[in-house]
Amino acid sequence: MEPTPALPRGTRVLDLGARDGAVAADLRAVGLDRYLGLVDPGHLAAARRAAGDLADRLHPVPSADVATRCSTDLLILRADHARVLWTVRDLGHLRYLAVERGAGVTTLEARLAVLVGRAGGRLSPLGRFVWGGRAFDLFRLPPPHGPAPRTYFSPVWGASGLATRLKEAGLRYAVLRWFDTLPVIEPGEDLDVLVADDDVDALRGLLESEPGTMPVDLYSVSGLAASDYQGAAYYPPALAEQVLDRAVVHESGFLVPSPQDHLHSLAYHAVYHKGRRSGLPSHGLGPAEPEPEHDYPAELRRLAQAQGVALDPWYEDVDAYLGSVGWRPPTDALRRLSAGNAWARGLLATDHDARLGDAELAVFLVREATLAVVPAGQVEAVLDRFGFDVLLASDLDPVARERAATALRGGNWGRGPFPRSGGDPVRMVVALHYAPEEPYDWLRERYPHLTNAETFEAKSEVRALVEQRVPAHLRFNPLHSSDSTAEAWEYLDVIVPDAVETVRAEAERRAAQHVAPPGTVRTLSVGRRARVDVVADADGRLVVRKTFAPPFARFLDRELTALRELGGRVAAVPPLVAAGPDWFACPCYEDSLGTTRSRTGLLPLAVVREMVEVLRELHGLGYDLVDAKPGNFVLDPVHGLKVVDFEFLHRYDDEPPPFARAVGLVGPGPEFPGDVPVGDMGYDARWLAATGLPLDVLVDGSVAAQHLARARYRLRLLTVLPGAPPRRVVRRARATARHARWLATSRYTEWARRRAASGRETGAR
Repeated sequence: MEPTPALPRGTRVLDLGARDGAVAADLRAVGLDRYLGLVDPGHLAAARRAAGDLADRLHPVPSADVATRCSTDLLILRADHARVLWTVRDLGHLRYLAVERGAGVTTLEARLAVLVGRAGGRLSPLGRFVWGGRAFDLFRLPPPHGPAPRTYFSPVWGASGLATRLKEAGLRYAVLRWFDTLPVIEPGEDLDVLVADDDVDALRGLLESEPGTMPVDLYSVSGLAASDYQGAAYYPPALAEQVLDRAVVHESGFLVPSPQDHLHSLAYHAVYHKGRRSGLPSHGLGPAEPEPEHDYPAELRRLAQAQGVALDPWYEDVDAYLGSVGWRPPTDALRRLSAGNAWARGLLATDHDARLGDAELAVFLVREATLAVVPAGQVEAVLDRFGFDVLLASDLDPVARERAATALRGGNWGRGPFPRSGGDPVRMVVALHYAPEEPYDWLRERYPHLTNAETFEAKSEVRALVEQRVPAHLRFNPLHSSDSTAEAWEYLDVIVPDAVETVRAEAERRAAQHVAPPGTVRTLSVGRRARVDVVADADGRLVVRKTFAPPFARFLDRELTALRELGGRVAAVPPLVAAGPDWFACPCYEDSLGTTRSRTGLLPLAVVREMVEVLRELHGLGYDLVDAKPGNFVLDPVHGLKVVDFEFLHRYDDEPPPFARAVGLVGPGPEFPGDVPVGDMGYDARWLAATGLPLDVLVDGSVAAQHLARARYRLRLLTVLPGAPPRRVVRRARATARHARWLATSRYTEWARRRAASGRETGAR
């Protein structure tokens, strides 16, 4: 027989429902000798007798779902297992699929399932081949998904054979727990293996060199991709290295943790990975799971007694013990672990630091590759733009780098979802934010421990700079940061413990400066750079007082310049009532602007035209109000229209651009030298919804032209603009269709899995 052209040499073959060694013999004859036949248990003895020297390649079907829980390149489905085809979407680990042809209802169902798979683009026919006297249709599947921590080794080797091969390979590893019964592995159990970073690929290659069905979970020391636990290292890397360094040889031939490391690593697993599922009782976190997979309390008690340790296996007590022996994870690692372990959240301190008031502390760690692309000064300029008050910025010395790399981020500084890693942290920026923003829903879902959305936005801005300067295939994550104030203190304790008290004192001093002033009646806003309060002065008059955070004095200077130089010259500029080192006060106006908007959100045309004339007057005096927008005006029934925000007032040294191209209307160009607010600065984003006018009509149009343009805008609001009724109907229809498609797919998947299982029950018994 000619070699099967579609199957390269070295292809691993798993034959589900094998009856003898005939297929194995034919495949071996053409160089495909990596074969494993899974036989229905009742037929195993007869199949092995018929297989001759290939008998050791035949083993019982281990479970009903083995097709989705195996490691192989080609899966052969015999006729009585063909219903697995309905779950072809679950077979993303395969390269090829072969289906035995036969007669009867089962074959008809298999052909129908093949048609469904082909229609969905999952099965590409490669032809029909005869192996062992039986005809098979061969299909190629889409490229398999990448590796994962869970993989499988061959039952042909068994545990003893695996131990021998690991010894011969000289790899640094340790089987972590439940190894007392080895080389026997009970049905449903797996091997949890910790492996040195340098040996991960070699160990995976060894395990996957043959088709396998015996599960192994691989965890690398630093949590490399596909050998991580929830995106991080399984244990703190320094402790994981210790486990490998002190591993001992078990009577089964496997390397296992030393007795002391066995106790500590199992306790860590029970408390921080399992939580309630460990069966450990808790003093205050609720009842444990009544029937855990293993009896962790009894095993921990046994291991502790063997070490002469008095350990009462209650959840909080084991956590305290691990803390006393240096096995408690850092706070950021504990937060990551709490995503899958609700009890771990009960071990965390509160994220709020009352001594900082409403302010939040953040630590930003700049990674090695970043500074070659985005200089440190630019990183800090981005943080400044988002309202971060930098308390400390410094390069990390080698000791601090090592501490940060091993103790933070779960010890995992790999590439994550980026094409390459940004490297270890090399620079630290500690900053205070006075107006933390509550994370929006999708952000909270993605980062459940993040307490300030501005932290994410600032990091995104630095990432955008990297994307502008680095080709797509070379991009990396440039920054890592703490998620909360509590985590920031933890980072400082790890990286620069000697600086913690100095930073704390300065943070508390600055936070105390940025509180509501005496006489505050109400707070209007707390922003990135300043807070605005209504205050009763000494005479009982209400004034608006704006207080700036320490690093933002330049914005205060612009406000004072506007009030002092333009007040009295431009009617819309309020008078200055008083000023101090970090604040100023102006009259408190009654704002009726919000009540003047129409049902469509448009401001009265007369008000819009007056706003434009104010900006035109400032422009004529050589000024540009960069942050100009309707929200920075108030309309007082007595005093008229007033501008109330001059933080981004820009004075031109030379001739200003034409008014129609003023930065306050169209946004800054790349060469603009001044400060720029966060967010979209374009006309449509800032002005259109309030004016309903194209920019040229707003600036130069007649009243009649403006009324006509607003009528067209209202018509578009009712028909085609976002939020228009027809678009809302279409959006709802699309959402309904997406939900229906999701529901149909879910129902089909549920049915397909039940159908596939119904054809495997007998074989798996």
